[in-house]
Amino acid sequence: MAIARVKRFEILLPAEELDGFLSHLQELGVAQLDPVPYEELELRPTETDPSEYERWLARIGRLLQNLPPSEEQKGLNRILAEKPKYSAGLRKALLDFGYQKVVEDYERLEARRNELLQEAKQLEREWEFLRPLSALPVPLRELTGLESCQVQFIQIQPQDLSLIQEQTRELPAEVFVVREEKSRVFILLLNHQTARDEVDRVFSEIKTVYISLAHYLVRIKGEERLADILVELQQKREEKLRLAQQLEKDMAGFAVHRPALMAVHDVLLSERERLAGAGLAGLTEKTCCLLGWIPGAEAESFAARVKNYSEHIYLNIREPKPEEMAEAPVILENPEIVRPFEVITGLYGLPQQRAIEPTIFLAPFFFVFVGLCVSEAGYGLVVTLLSLLYLKLARPKGGTELFLRLLVYLGISNVILGTLVGGWFGFPIKSLQLIDPLKDPIPFMILALILGFIQVMLSTFLSLVREYRSGNRAGAVAVKGGWLLLLPSLVGYLLLKKPVFGILALTGAAGIVFFSSKSRNPLARFFSGLYALYGISGYLADTLSYSRILALGLSTGVIAMVVNNLFQIVWKIPYVGWLAAILVFIGGHLFNLGIGFLGAFVHSMRLQFVEFFTRFYQSGGKPFKPLKLESKYVEFIR
Repeated sequence: MAIARVKRFEILLPAEELDGFLSHLQELGVAQLDPVPYEELELRPTETDPSEYERWLARIGRLLQNLPPSEEQKGLNRILAEKPKYSAGLRKALLDFGYQKVVEDYERLEARRNELLQEAKQLEREWEFLRPLSALPVPLRELTGLESCQVQFIQIQPQDLSLIQEQTRELPAEVFVVREEKSRVFILLLNHQTARDEVDRVFSEIKTVYISLAHYLVRIKGEERLADILVELQQKREEKLRLAQQLEKDMAGFAVHRPALMAVHDVLLSERERLAGAGLAGLTEKTCCLLGWIPGAEAESFAARVKNYSEHIYLNIREPKPEEMAEAPVILENPEIVRPFEVITGLYGLPQQRAIEPTIFLAPFFFVFVGLCVSEAGYGLVVTLLSLLYLKLARPKGGTELFLRLLVYLGISNVILGTLVGGWFGFPIKSLQLIDPLKDPIPFMILALILGFIQVMLSTFLSLVREYRSGNRAGAVAVKGGWLLLLPSLVGYLLLKKPVFGILALTGAAGIVFFSSKSRNPLARFFSGLYALYGISGYLADTLSYSRILALGLSTGVIAMVVNNLFQIVWKIPYVGWLAAILVFIGGHLFNLGIGFLGAFVHSMRLQFVEFFTRFYQSGGKPFKPLKLESKYVEFIR
């Protein structure tokens, strides 16, 4: 419901205890470190070089990506598996198990495997190059040592073959067709050296590709033909691939080191963060200074733990100074039932310190809007059960847990509102349905606009609170309060025609006219106030934006009914109709569920960001980032 209080801490400790103390802070996980103002305090910065950690993290991360998962972590088990747990006290021991040699051995095998695969690819290219000439009947040795003759293999187009044969008939040359294909012909050309220029002229007039076998001719030792070389190349390629496959099996055997490497990876992550924390410290010859933030609720516990760590540490915890509040991190503090909706606030941006924290105000509206946008109880039940199942089996932490809890709430919203204004997988329960938007969408539209008007009025009230806190009390009450009085009274007057609503509306309008401008010129102030009344069009436009709830709610219901109609049509197909119908039903409703929830989430979020937040919300707060143990693959427990 508010932004949690944070406190500033200042620590002085012996320089030789810095590394150990930072590890202790990581285990506590409640303190955010800030850079020390070195010049102001006449301190020198700590020299740190994280490059060694970066190299090993990259190498271990790549190894873990390449290793096959264990049998226990395949399929659904891999998704639902909890992170392995390690004691935080074992971090140093994990670094001593010899991970460097494991990584280097794996990389050595990988490099040799890649080398073999590259050699096999080169052999395959050679095989493809020589394959068209495999029909050459003579040994290659007979094509060498011809001092007075020129021997060439040439690729030409089929339509040029007769032309070449005709033009070389009167020359001391012979053309042998080695292989004919649909789009190309391979020929062997023998010509006397004296006819070289005439032969070159003939072939210069057509499209040709010259094929050189010099690389293979110099290696001829016996009566080998091209077909024999092709067999040899294929055998060599298969041998290379066999050796590469064996190396891949040896590499897969490194999977036994996966648990240890996962733990080492996270230890190195934590060590890198510890080193980054050390880089924020300020040093004298023997002393080290640390500055940072802790949640106000953790102050006493933090002080006790620091004191228990070492008696040589000086700790000062205090309230932040006014000039420090701009740099203070933001921690959202909401009731447990509202916390999942912090996901929405976080997507827009955290509030500034001392600003209004909007989560508790947007939560009920977002809950209702998503339910009305989807309006499908069956889909809501599926989302709720799947989210609860994942929460129960996988036990996610942090942002993933909050998002899944939010999905549980949104699923429940659809179960309730889908029953009242929609149906169950496209089948409404008439006895429980209060509004049928397919038959009569007007009540649904009115409900959406009423909810939108209420939220717009709430945003105006919160803007009044913000202005009042900032010191503009008269303007806040007169102008913002004027809108709060004018708009509902105007609606009441239009609906009920009661004079009292007209008087209230005029009173609100007067407050807007006479207090919107701060000009001392009465005439300028009056006309500026009249122009401010034009803002009523903005309120109208914002309220009408909530009509999108009707469009989304109708689309989900219509698509669900279409899926059910297709199901009934396909079911009538002989023999396989029942199977196709089941696939249509499941696939169609899953597709509708996906696009329905995605559209409802995005558009409901847009209503918060554009129509609700813009009047009062001040984003730009900095998230609280404590120094803690990192856990990408494993979880360290104290």
